[in-house]
Amino acid sequence: MQRALFPKDGLPKHLRDDFDIFWAAYPPRQPNPRALAEVAYARAVREGLKPDDLARAAARYSDEVRAQKIEPAFVVHAATFLRQRRFLDYLTSDAPAPEAAPRQVDEAHPLRAVTRGRISDADFIAWIAKLEIAVWEKGQRAVLTAPTAFHRDWVRNYLSVELRAWMQVRVLEIHIRHRQPQAEGAAP
Repeated sequence: MQRALFPKDGLPKHLRDDFDIFWAAYPPRQPNPRALAEVAYARAVREGLKPDDLARAAARYSDEVRAQKIEPAFVVHAATFLRQRRFLDYLTSDAPAPEAAPRQVDEAHPLRAVTRGRISDADFIAWIAKLEIAVWEKGQRAVLTAPTAFHRDWVRNYLSVELRAWMQVRVLEIHIRHRQPQAEGAAP
């Protein structure tokens, strides 16, 4: 028996208002199939996630998209955001507020020297400046950290080959940067 791509009544009636709040908070993207997002949303709630948490994660993702001036074509489909559990990146209570994109290129950034003239200032600011170097062994490997899974994935998909060549390494790893937990009793 074949399953329907869009199940009938994929979103139970009792979740419709909550989903509308999530949908309104989610950053704009075209196309962004609502029916698939409704099914993924219902599944997430059925698995124990709270609608308020999903709406808060959507709003934080939207703030990040706006702050980093991410083009709508690069915004993740809402269904993918839910199915791949990307919302978890935006649920941590200590998640930093999105930083406003810097207007000037940080010439002191360790990757600026190898990218100068090879990438526009706008792309450097948007994608490279937010990377941190954990390991850089020329001729061998480099390990970079990115602020979010989306940022990591974008750099992997669109800049990893170039970065490997520019950094003169055979292996390039890009991980998500995690905030260090604070010691008990420490000031935030």
